[in-house]
Amino acid sequence: MRARALPAALLALAWASPARAADSEVTSDTAAQAYDVRSPTGETILARRRLTTTLAVGVYDMLDAAPGDPWAPQLSFRARLRYDADTSVGGGTVDPGNPYALVPGASQGLVDLMYGYLEGRRFLHGWLGFRLGRQYVTDALGWWSFDGGEVNVTTPFYVKAEAYGGLEQRGGMPLGTSRYESDGVWRGNRSGYDPSLYPQFQPANIAPAIGVALESVGVSFVHGRLSYRRVYDTGDVNTTEFASGLYPAATTGGARISSERLGYAVDASLPDVGGAKAGVVYDLYASAVTSAYGSLDAYLGKHLTIGADYDYYVPTFDGDSIWNFFAGEPMNDVGVHASLDVTDQVEVAAGGHARVYTVQTAQLQPASLPYPLSTPGLFPSNGHPFDEGGTVSARYRTGATLVSLHGAGNWGDEGDRVGADVSAERVFEGRFVTHVRTGVWQWTDKLRPDRDATSVNYVLGLGYRFARQAQTMFEWEHDMNRLAGQRLRLMVWLQVAVGK
Repeated sequence: MRARALPAALLALAWASPARAADSEVTSDTAAQAYDVRSPTGETILARRRLTTTLAVGVYDMLDAAPGDPWAPQLSFRARLRYDADTSVGGGTVDPGNPYALVPGASQGLVDLMYGYLEGRRFLHGWLGFRLGRQYVTDALGWWSFDGGEVNVTTPFYVKAEAYGGLEQRGGMPLGTSRYESDGVWRGNRSGYDPSLYPQFQPANIAPAIGVALESVGVSFVHGRLSYRRVYDTGDVNTTEFASGLYPAATTGGARISSERLGYAVDASLPDVGGAKAGVVYDLYASAVTSAYGSLDAYLGKHLTIGADYDYYVPTFDGDSIWNFFAGEPMNDVGVHASLDVTDQVEVAAGGHARVYTVQTAQLQPASLPYPLSTPGLFPSNGHPFDEGGTVSARYRTGATLVSLHGAGNWGDEGDRVGADVSAERVFEGRFVTHVRTGVWQWTDKLRPDRDATSVNYVLGLGYRFARQAQTMFEWEHDMNRLAGQRLRLMVWLQVAVGK
């Protein structure tokens, strides 16, 4: 494919009011981009003209408090709104009355509230805290967002208790996005849709959620958090994936489990010794451990760090998803890494990794049946195939010059990919920025040997810093391989930050 991109502007604007009883802040950033994706023969496959902008506000110290009082309560408000428009999306794409061009869930201009909440801290002499509004939760259960309230109690016994409840943020709802809901269900706003049109595109309904957590506080060298969260699906949902033309789609309704998980994560570190992290997630709906990880880093002197990592992951889906019927394919990732500060200017790092695949191959045999359900040997083991790879990098920095090297390779039964990039950047007279990068990458596809190729590319960049917070950059990129031929890209960047 051929990609030509021209991000026209990347603007960051920030204003801050003078300090007083309540401090306020407003920030905004905007990015505009226009690009075409073309086939090797030159036809335009995809054309995009996008404008993305965010607007954030913050109000802090809304309560008068004596200066220096560590137990004084705090009240603040934060919000961020995002607008993501694509003017190249045709009107028929979003028109339910045009079934031949309609793409369910597509939008010409999506507005979503990223977050917006009122937060209180250190009430009742430091014991009570709360949040009210749209907010994020980040822990072993993943990155998640909901609309509702959260209350926490911080005790002097190194323990913090937390409880929250509300509605999971979902796509198709006002000012919402689907990125935080469980996978496996295609849902959104079906307003104006004929019931027989795309029955597999499910209507968005409210998703009540509750959660609790226990967390350690006040100890600098170790932190642990135990979390539980349950989310419900509500409303009617189609259970017929495709319209028959003779009968209406079958539906089911009522409150039912969307996801229910229990997780624990802990991390610890000691200066000049090392650090460790571990976590596990148990999915109560799937009745299985779906995620587990652990890592260990050792600081061998002031310049050398070595470590090892392990990550186990099983795909999980919303309780309404048909994908719960199929067997999963867990992945086990194992890796080792090391980094060395050779001198104050030179750093090198290297690592190796392997991914081991497993498949559910045991035959189903309920204990209540005296005879086997299938012929022995019908479910052979997959032999635990694995892919392996490695990375190496180096960096040299002195004054206004930076030189970097990055190389990587991945090998497996289905194909290989290996290559390296070298880049250099230098600032002359504190204003003129020069940049160059070149690389060679080779890949093989063992399922399609005719797709093997070697790709060579280079990038030349020249920029100018008008001031400390303003810079423009011009980049020219040229990529070459036997499959795509010659591919060119021109990019012009403008970055401006204005503070007050």
